[in-house]
Amino acid sequence: MQDQRSGQYSEWRQRLRQFFSLNIRSKIILPYLILTLVVAIIGTYVVITLVTSSLDERLTNHLLEAGRVLSDTLARHELKHVESARIVAFTQGMGKALRDRDQESVATLGQPTAVGLGLECLIITDAEGQEVLHVLRREDGSYGVVSGQFDTLGLWMVQALLEMGDPNGLPRRGIGLHPVDQRYYYFTALPVALESQVVGVVVVGTSLDTLVPHFKTTSLADVIIYLDGGRAVATSFALAEEPGSVADLLDELSITPEWYERALNSTHSTTGENLTIRGRWYRLARGPLRVGDERLGVFAVALPAHFIVRAGTTSRNTYALLFATAMACVILVGYVISQRITRPLGRLVRTSRAVAEGHLEQRTGIRGADEIGLLATTFDEMTERLAERTRELENLIHIHKEAAGRIRAILSSIGDGVLLEDLEGNFIPLNAAAEAMLEEMAANFLLGPLRELPIGEFEQGLDTPSNPWLLEHRRFQVGRKTISVHSAAVQTDDGERLGTVVVLRDVTAEVEADQLKDAFIAHVSHELRTPLTAIKGYSDLLLNTAGPALDETQRGFLETIDRHTENLMSMIETLLDFSEMEARGRLGLQRRPLRLSDLVEEIVAEWQAPMEEKGVAFEAEIPADLPLVRADPRRLRWAIINLVRNGLQHTPAGGSVTLRLSTRENRVILDVVDTGVGISPQDQQQLFRRFYRVGSELGNEVRGLGLGLYVTKAIVEAHGGEIYVVSEEGKGSTFTIALPILRPRGDEGTAAQRAGVESEGQ
Repeated sequence: MQDQRSGQYSEWRQRLRQFFSLNIRSKIILPYLILTLVVAIIGTYVVITLVTSSLDERLTNHLLEAGRVLSDTLARHELKHVESARIVAFTQGMGKALRDRDQESVATLGQPTAVGLGLECLIITDAEGQEVLHVLRREDGSYGVVSGQFDTLGLWMVQALLEMGDPNGLPRRGIGLHPVDQRYYYFTALPVALESQVVGVVVVGTSLDTLVPHFKTTSLADVIIYLDGGRAVATSFALAEEPGSVADLLDELSITPEWYERALNSTHSTTGENLTIRGRWYRLARGPLRVGDERLGVFAVALPAHFIVRAGTTSRNTYALLFATAMACVILVGYVISQRITRPLGRLVRTSRAVAEGHLEQRTGIRGADEIGLLATTFDEMTERLAERTRELENLIHIHKEAAGRIRAILSSIGDGVLLEDLEGNFIPLNAAAEAMLEEMAANFLLGPLRELPIGEFEQGLDTPSNPWLLEHRRFQVGRKTISVHSAAVQTDDGERLGTVVVLRDVTAEVEADQLKDAFIAHVSHELRTPLTAIKGYSDLLLNTAGPALDETQRGFLETIDRHTENLMSMIETLLDFSEMEARGRLGLQRRPLRLSDLVEEIVAEWQAPMEEKGVAFEAEIPADLPLVRADPRRLRWAIINLVRNGLQHTPAGGSVTLRLSTRENRVILDVVDTGVGISPQDQQQLFRRFYRVGSELGNEVRGLGLGLYVTKAIVEAHGGEIYVVSEEGKGSTFTIALPILRPRGDEGTAAQRAGVESEGQ
């Protein structure tokens, strides 16, 4: 018999194990059933035996806690009152003004303090209790001084502090009716002392209309304040009332003097009776409104009690029947839901297995608006997209293979060498031209080392990366070959850097052509200067010695010849200096300590006549005690004259050209400001390139070779300075030269340095 029972137990255990391990249906139904029973039983017990019986206790505890929170809130507000009163009392000069009864000084000191502290009411009295200042905040938030004498002796705490006469006396508090706006205020009084004597009292007040909403917010309960034997003077219930019905509501909430005295003398909050206020049941708890040892009145906190009454009238049998019915419904609904869940899930599992095996044409066919229907629909869409992406990927691979072949063909046909530098700094030739050029550079390296050449025309930026190949444009010479290098970063659309592409171009022929052009310009300039010198000399000789032998027309011809010859010689001198600078790579400077103001004054005197002849105002703004700079006067004079000439040429009659000197950040600044036609942003980018001339609205009046600003920039940078331009079309331009200030150094002691002359670039 015992063996038979053991066999039956094992059989049942095996069946249960199989039930739980068969499918998701069994795993949902049984736990769901057990959980429903447990929750129903526990819920019924909690509702019947715990919830209903504890609602009243919870309400009482909430009322007592609200009372404690209200008392704590009043204490914190009292601390703010005391702090504000001390700030007013200890304001510098307040004690002396009260002692002298200087009402104007008290108002000057007290009114801004009241506004700054955001006080609703501030009263300051003298040592006899007479009001000196009374500041009141109006309902619109503005402040005003109450005129007329307020009976401050009616505030018992003021009288008590004055009678005590203790400058270190503790603050006194009270609640009273303000005679002006007819509102009840909570007042805190503090003595004002001067030389150990009480010279006045500061009273800070906050209206109960402000405190009561704050009490309601912090205690999460409605609040009532009682004074004068049980009369209600303020309540949060009045917030939702019309102004005319507030008085009736306060009369309705008032209590008897016996209740008032009992609550005032109690040591803690006590729960009171249930009241009907505006048709709703409330439960009250009353307690003394006190700060420290002072009892100011009585407060009451109220919470709605209608749900307690309703819970008491609800039958416990109703709860039990409700839970039983709900449990049966939950079990039935759970069974139906489990069927609707498990059947589609099985079909979804079978389809997912088929797709995993590669049968992308399989679909679940399940349609529905619930999560399983959405899951099946999403799975079918995902399978369809997967099939489409697979086809697209195959087409894309085919397209990429064709594109890669075209790119290789294009790179092979390019005459320039193309390299790719990866993120590890390795260079990879991308075409045959790159390999050939690298081999040729290696062979030419035996004839001469690799050296970098200036790009020319001051186009190279100021910031130089650590890797010299990663500049956008550089030029190198290897033996007899000159190689131009362009580079750019290779990045994905997401900004991820893949490397740098470098393009090598053999520009040897272009460089040689440039050198021949410069040599030709220098040779022609030298050859032209000799005959022009003779023309200039003979024209000057005729003008100076012919006298009356020349009529006015002939003299005008000679003056025109002389003027144009001088202009042509100036252009040739510019070309010669430019050729020398290009050939030697730098300017020869004779630098010495120089006061830039003297040089500017000479230039102003020299160019005053041409400016007046054209009708252009010309002036200089030179401050006193301008620091010295180390400069070549002749070269720097040439650079400044180029800017002055530029301003004259591009400024129409009626305009002005101004030379302005100043100092900024250890530099002497020279601004050449004109009110001319201005320079477009496109022209500003190439303004300092050689032979570049800006088109002008003045037409043929502007002449030159386009070298003035180029040479000016070279001279300024040779002095260790910088030049830049700020211009707006139609409003004029400002060219700025910044030169470093001359600073004496300890090692400057040679005779040449003491003489102030330094030779550079010779």
